[in-house]
Amino acid sequence: MSTRWSRREFVGWLGFSSLASAGMGTSLLAETSAPSKAKFAYVASKEGADEGIHAYAPGARGWRKLQTLQSAHPVSLALAADRTLYVVNEIDSHKGLPLGTVEAYAIEKDGTLGLLNRQHLALSAIHPQHAAVTPDGRHLVVAVRGGGAYNILPLNYDGSLGRVSAILKEVGADRTSSGRKAEPQMIAFDPEGRIVTVDSGTDRLSVLSFSEEGLTAQHRVELKAGCKPTQVAMHPSGEVAYVTHEDAVACHSYEAASGSFSGAVHHMTAAVADTTSALKIHPSGHFLYACERRSGLLVWNLNERGVVRRSLGLQASEMGQLSAIDLAPDGRSMVGVSRTNGTVRYAEIDPGTGSVRAGRVLAHVDSPASIVVLYS
Repeated sequence: MSTRWSRREFVGWLGFSSLASAGMGTSLLAETSAPSKAKFAYVASKEGADEGIHAYAPGARGWRKLQTLQSAHPVSLALAADRTLYVVNEIDSHKGLPLGTVEAYAIEKDGTLGLLNRQHLALSAIHPQHAAVTPDGRHLVVAVRGGGAYNILPLNYDGSLGRVSAILKEVGADRTSSGRKAEPQMIAFDPEGRIVTVDSGTDRLSVLSFSEEGLTAQHRVELKAGCKPTQVAMHPSGEVAYVTHEDAVACHSYEAASGSFSGAVHHMTAAVADTTSALKIHPSGHFLYACERRSGLLVWNLNERGVVRRSLGLQASEMGQLSAIDLAPDGRSMVGVSRTNGTVRYAEIDPGTGSVRAGRVLAHVDSPASIVVLYS
């Protein structure tokens, strides 16, 4: 008999989780909310002896391993408010066909995972990179690098994945005479639920609209040729999007009402990791964190609109070369996974200053690519 909680049992949790994951909090949230307590954690190891999904129960002396599940080259994890975990498999073949896949797992009350189903993407949609659950919780949007496309899959009542219901095939743009092709990398959402995404092949920032008619491009921004954008994050104000380039983080002005970028851009020189879980906004909206390419975290102070006030420099370099971070809803801590030494490490955040102080090692996992934490 399954011990999974029903969606109805999680109505209250859904509202809080959606608020926290969208970064819609304020400084008051960070200062007055009860401390966030990690209930369970999940780490994706994309290759090697530990390839698969690792489930943990945090404890006073570290994290206790609950389970290790086989999963083919998992590179991205997405946690839905109904306690469903979605896994992106960066593969190029499934059942003898050129297909990538995504998996859905139910999170049981004891923290273990139960496979709901594994669903293939559209034909020739290979090497998917990232997935995100739409704000209404009804669909999963997948950025597919191989084949240059976006796939949308409906989510069933039990959290399982339906078959691909909408596709947007991108067209390559040879702006550098190098024959580059479309390579979608990451999914984010604006305050109206539109899809905001970056493409490292065409150096393009896009706003996509999804309706009963399908998936369409609403607005495009052609970035500097060869900048290779890999990550995008929306500020909770809806006025700014942050995009990581090969050698910088760019702050783009955004108009949520029209779903378009205004063209005003501020560049912060930085060497940032190229993984999709390496850029996060503090729940207060006052700080931006990016995993530095070699070690530690780059931190910026933001104003209420999300415009960068100043750099707070490199912090917590002892955490190593981080490939992913996950911030607690109260904004007082984070966990990060390091690809240099295969560690999962805790860090404290000062919610007033945004500064980060590295803490103890919680677990070890080879080749970690993504991490999500379920908080109580």
